[in-house]
Amino acid sequence: MKFTSCLLGIGLFVSLVSCNKTASETEAISYSTLKEGFKNPPIQARPKVYWWWLNGYVDTLRLKEELLAIKNAGMGGVDLFEIGLPPASDPNQLIPAGPAFMSEESVKNIQLAIREAGKLDLEVGLNLASSWNAGGSWVQPQHAAKTIYFSKTTVQGAGEQAIKLPFPAITPDKKGNPRPIPYGADGKPAYHEEVAVIALPAGQTSQLDTSKVINVSAYFDAKTEQLTWKAPAGAWDVYRYVCSNSGEQLIRPTPNSVGPIIDHFDSTATRMHVMYFIDRLKPGIGDFSKSALKNLYLASYEAKEFTWTPTLPAAFRNLHGYDLYKFLPAIYNKEWYQPEVANNFQFDFNKTLSELMINNHYRKAKEICNSHGLQIISESGGPGHLHHIPVESLKALGALDVPRGEYWYNREFFMENDKDSLVDKIWLVKEIAAASHIYKRGIVEEESFTSYWDWQEGPSDLKVIADRAFCEGMNRLVIHGFPHNPAEMGHPGIAYFAGTHYNDRTTYWPKVKPFNDYLSRISYILQKTAFVADVLHYYGDNVPNLIPPKNTWFSVGPGYDYEVVNTEVLMRDLTVENGEWVLPGVGRYKVLSIGTEGRIPADVRAKLKKLAEQGGRLVDQKPALPALTELKIMPDFSYADQKTDQRETPLDHIHYRNGEVDFYLIRNTTNQWVSRTCFFRQADRTPEIWDPLSGEIAPVSVYKQADGRIQLPVSLPPYGTYFVVFSKEPVLAHYNEVTGSEPHPPHLAFTPNGLAFLQAGAFEVKKESGFEQIDNTQPATTLTGPWQLRFPKGWGAPESATFPKLISWTESDQKGIRYFSGTGTYQTFFSYKPASNIAQNQRIYLDLGRLAKVGEVWLNDKPLGIVWTPPYRFDITEVVKTGENTLKVEVANTWSNRLTGDALTGEKFTKTNITKANKNLVPWGELPLIESGLLGPVTIQTVKTIR
Repeated sequence: MKFTSCLLGIGLFVSLVSCNKTASETEAISYSTLKEGFKNPPIQARPKVYWWWLNGYVDTLRLKEELLAIKNAGMGGVDLFEIGLPPASDPNQLIPAGPAFMSEESVKNIQLAIREAGKLDLEVGLNLASSWNAGGSWVQPQHAAKTIYFSKTTVQGAGEQAIKLPFPAITPDKKGNPRPIPYGADGKPAYHEEVAVIALPAGQTSQLDTSKVINVSAYFDAKTEQLTWKAPAGAWDVYRYVCSNSGEQLIRPTPNSVGPIIDHFDSTATRMHVMYFIDRLKPGIGDFSKSALKNLYLASYEAKEFTWTPTLPAAFRNLHGYDLYKFLPAIYNKEWYQPEVANNFQFDFNKTLSELMINNHYRKAKEICNSHGLQIISESGGPGHLHHIPVESLKALGALDVPRGEYWYNREFFMENDKDSLVDKIWLVKEIAAASHIYKRGIVEEESFTSYWDWQEGPSDLKVIADRAFCEGMNRLVIHGFPHNPAEMGHPGIAYFAGTHYNDRTTYWPKVKPFNDYLSRISYILQKTAFVADVLHYYGDNVPNLIPPKNTWFSVGPGYDYEVVNTEVLMRDLTVENGEWVLPGVGRYKVLSIGTEGRIPADVRAKLKKLAEQGGRLVDQKPALPALTELKIMPDFSYADQKTDQRETPLDHIHYRNGEVDFYLIRNTTNQWVSRTCFFRQADRTPEIWDPLSGEIAPVSVYKQADGRIQLPVSLPPYGTYFVVFSKEPVLAHYNEVTGSEPHPPHLAFTPNGLAFLQAGAFEVKKESGFEQIDNTQPATTLTGPWQLRFPKGWGAPESATFPKLISWTESDQKGIRYFSGTGTYQTFFSYKPASNIAQNQRIYLDLGRLAKVGEVWLNDKPLGIVWTPPYRFDITEVVKTGENTLKVEVANTWSNRLTGDALTGEKFTKTNITKANKNLVPWGELPLIESGLLGPVTIQTVKTIR
């Protein structure tokens, strides 16, 4: 028999040159341009959403309404994602089946959505499957996912003989089910290719000597299935290996879109699949580069079966210089070989699959998309530790136009069991950021807020999660997700069973734009600046080789950060200049750390040795901090009780730079106010606070320079976040230090009106010429009520109610209020008399105390704005009147309480397919009620300010 070896994959091991240039070194942007972009972020910095088309069932009028709602909410676009649901997520079959994905009707709906988005200047992406992985009903057997099967025949060596080798049985899949693959009239799979016939001494199941494993493929005739082989004396086990389809299907397709996934390791399958979409869409869209369709999306790779592709043997030999055929038994029986032999083969085998997938799937998809004016985005090879990952992560992510990761929250099932080293297994941010940095991609996209907490979160809950991701490098969100809701679906409407249900039927949606603006401001700055770190960490060579969250399995020390580099970029780009390790266009590093995560190839060691001889400081599989200390490299950001792990330290940070402007994003990781005297490794710069909540920029009026560092007080409310920015702007008069009776600075706010003291007490501000005493002891006035409440008609609550004091709606003795979801309006009157000694250096604040989840406030019929995260506070100096004042507060909670109420009372105010919360596990009637409403105390505070 003649075995045919397709060599299509081999040539692709040379990196493809894309028609799209990668992002170059961070473009120098003027200080004024950065300020303007921060205040009014462009579309490219604004969050996108997964736009779920559940079961493929759509309402074209609602498509238009939803896109307008997305635009008005301050978002940047959608990734159109058709998907089905698990049966438990729609037990009452509320959602009809729509047309088959990419059928004529489906394509018309997609084209309509793209045109309407274009009118609104929104970006559109399209997922390349009905659910995931890549695949569909159009995938023919030769392009579908493949595996190998084998049959075993035992023969006695007694001279040349003709032996019938049976066709391998098609074994059940991993769940024990028959594989859904087509068969021919002969009973064999419609697609199959011979791989090899291998003989080895019969019954040998340990310490197998590869010299006794014989490739007898040349003696086999596939047509007659006869092996004509002169076997040596003794008994031999003869294995016939055949490649055929694995039968793996789309994981969660819509009812009319079931189909196989493609062979992700075959460039012809990738080309067929991507071109299918391009050819179907182009007639109705025209030039993609002039349309709202900006990218195609390949979701995370989550195939379960053992993978094979016809080009694998040739690619393996091309990479490693030996044949894999003698090791085929090791695929199923690793223990038959000596451990070192088996491990080395497995390493090489994994490496081959990785290269095939990177080149034949991700790079090929990029090449095709770019040639048609599109980009490719993917969670390449992911997600994280949960699935079979056949690629080297950084290299796979770097093969894309835009790498994307994902992060879940409140999902402890996927954390380490060792309580002393809890690490989120599905927090994929640092890895994606590293890939985007070292491959100069510019964008670090994250599927954001994935969870099973149906309608239980508000923006303040989500902010905490986003801020952690920002401090690991995320610079654009793709919120998971926005379920499309046809008109008849009611409220809260239909939803995908996972993710944050973030759409225009969410209770707080009319007030959500400030939250999206907040996300956009941080994203803009991180997109337009370059990451700064002291250590470059080489994570070795392995498949897969995953990067855990920041400062968990690897860290440098408190106040230091690190970049991660892989073999490809290290060998191609790394240099040493003036004692620093340099990745041109990426960054400069004081120390290079060799990690323990993977093997260290000989050529890597040789290059690093050579560069170390040129002056680069190298640390080999040991802590990097002592080397930084020896080099007298102080922490980049530090304070007294700082810890390395961002989950344990009060203040977390990340540092970015553009030209001569440095941005430190600082976040409070706790639910309490945190004030610290902080040190920044900056010299001869002017500090400012850039507040992403408001877009305001304020000078820092208390700081001092000493020993190559700038010292200033950082004061943040619960889970608060802002940028401390250092620039070459003119130095203004300022104080050096502020102190009080506590060891840490008081609660402060740097505002355009000056430094505001938010904590009662006596303080001292120091400057070179002396000091000034600050008396901020004026007591706050509490608004005691009563509070008049109004509720909208038709949602179970009374139209009006009186609260003598502020309590959570869930504490009301009226079930209509207790279970209410939506927006309630508070109104009260209060008399205000200014203190007799009020001066121009005082400001008056209205502080709402606590509320859940989002509030909007009017004082004397003048809008103050929307508050959604602590502190729920407004400066009312110019609005409050002496005498009688009218305060109105609208508060929106979430849908959770009304869903619980309907389950307990049998009422039907809500309509949704989700009958149980938290991954279909908790009946709504058993879900605890969530604190809601204006909780207070509401106070009027007079605070001292200084300039």
